[in-house]
Amino acid sequence: AKILSNHIVEGSFKVYHEEESIFRPITLEEIDTALSALRQRAEKNAIKNGLLDNAKENAQALIRNFFAQEYDLTEYQIRFSSLG
Repeated sequence: AKILSNHIVEGSFKVYHEEESIFRPITLEEIDTALSALRQRAEKNAIKNGLLDNAKENAQALIRNFFAQEYDLTEYQIRFSSLG
């Protein structure tokens, strides 16, 4: 299992006018950097919380169930191996 992509849902955050900041202006570069860091943190947290392990287990269960419909699994053995 691997993560193919991650993105932030547009409209789920607000960008305020730089001129309206009471502390200092926020640049588009800072926003872009913060969003990039947020995506990376979210991906790391998802992996840490078992996203890839759960995906692997679910895929294996689906494959087992698929073959169990056509073959007697007491006669056949399904093995999963990692590639690289």
